[in-house]
Amino acid sequence: MPSFLTKLSSPQSLGSLAWHFVRALGLTLKIEEHAADERYTRYSDEPCIYALWHGRILLPILRMSNCGIIVLVSEHRDGEIVTTTLESAGFDTVRGSSTRGGVRALARLVKLARVRNRFAFTADGPKGPNWTFSPGAVFLAAKSGLPVIPITGSAKRGAYFKSWDKFLLPMPFTRAVVKIGEPYYVTGETDPDNIEYHRNELEKILIELTLEADKLAGATQRK
Repeated sequence: MPSFLTKLSSPQSLGSLAWHFVRALGLTLKIEEHAADERYTRYSDEPCIYALWHGRILLPILRMSNCGIIVLVSEHRDGEIVTTTLESAGFDTVRGSSTRGGVRALARLVKLARVRNRFAFTADGPKGPNWTFSPGAVFLAAKSGLPVIPITGSAKRGAYFKSWDKFLLPMPFTRAVVKIGEPYYVTGETDPDNIEYHRNELEKILIELTLEADKLAGATQRK
């Protein structure tokens, strides 16, 4: 393969190209934001933990870009592309997931939380099941005292990929919505029963928030 094609096909180049595509798409969209608490919009730096579905990540990325949010990115083979995409959009990243490097990554996030950062988790990533909330964000919230902020996106017209996460790609010039829910505090200890209780509660909240976003956007197709 010619050297210039090798360079173009590298994870770093693909990630950068992905962000340029997403940003260009975003310029065609008028994104409406519906926030339950103004402290957790892009215009504030209130420390928190955003939680969103993997398949609904694109619109929140557009809305919250260049805010210095720290995102946990999986160590699976596509993670390098995702990392470069997010860093091109102005996010910071920590590598690890529930399947690989998770304990080490969460320990690092707990340390970062001590200086009151903002974080983001794809709650059902990296491999699903779709719309099933994993415990990582719950554990970080319990250890740090930071609130979990559910966030999601929807669009009136969009293509839904035939992937495990039913990834939503909004059509250009369509109506788009980003919905930010109420802060949720994880009380109690980090024992498995308590983490499971809050995990289940947040799963229900984020599902309901996403269905509300679909309704607000007038989505013609849903999960």
